[in-house]
Amino acid sequence: MIIVAKGYKYEVDNYGIITQLDARPYPYDENYAAIYDGEKYRADNEKLMRYRVGWMLGAHRRPVKSMLDVGYGNGAFLNQIALDAPKIHRMGYDVTGVPLDHSHKMPDLKNADVTTFWDVIEHIPNPDFLRELRTETICISVPYCHFHDLGPDWFENHYHHLKPNEHLRHFNPWSLVAFMNNLGWQLSAESDHEDYVRIRPELNGLQNIIAMAFKRR
Repeated sequence: MIIVAKGYKYEVDNYGIITQLDARPYPYDENYAAIYDGEKYRADNEKLMRYRVGWMLGAHRRPVKSMLDVGYGNGAFLNQIALDAPKIHRMGYDVTGVPLDHSHKMPDLKNADVTTFWDVIEHIPNPDFLRELRTETICISVPYCHFHDLGPDWFENHYHHLKPNEHLRHFNPWSLVAFMNNLGWQLSAESDHEDYVRIRPELNGLQNIIAMAFKRR
């Protein structure tokens, strides 16, 4: 099924994944990364990062020795790990190229116990590299898209995370599982912990953010 929202075409496939069809390159650069240093994003940021660290450690189900954060932005998650779990070897990759002392480009990575994609999967044009990613656990957070429950008018006019060219895919929990299954990963844990920080009153109690962990199939 093809739908149009804000002048852009989207395909809703048989799995329920919504993909923008006419996406243009988005300017991910230092200015984009700097957005997350603003007051809007600093509010409750430490609380969110601590939730993410704790959930990542639990989702892996055994001690984490190394991790890679893909799309580290301003480095908040890596910095929180340095405080809460300093023995973990921290690595990061970000398309903006903003440097961090502990960052490495993805091709230099030999392996990692856990790879995290916090608010990242929806931005990636071609996710095929996930098939070959050498990691034991993948942790993901993405916006929860209620298109299938609330319809196309909500999607176009009320969905906070509808950001053409920036957010290329939209998921609910079932479509995210199908998406990862197709790339060779199976669901191992899920949670709504991010909603304790990332509250959107206009959703009237509906979930805002999906958090899931995956292991190799």
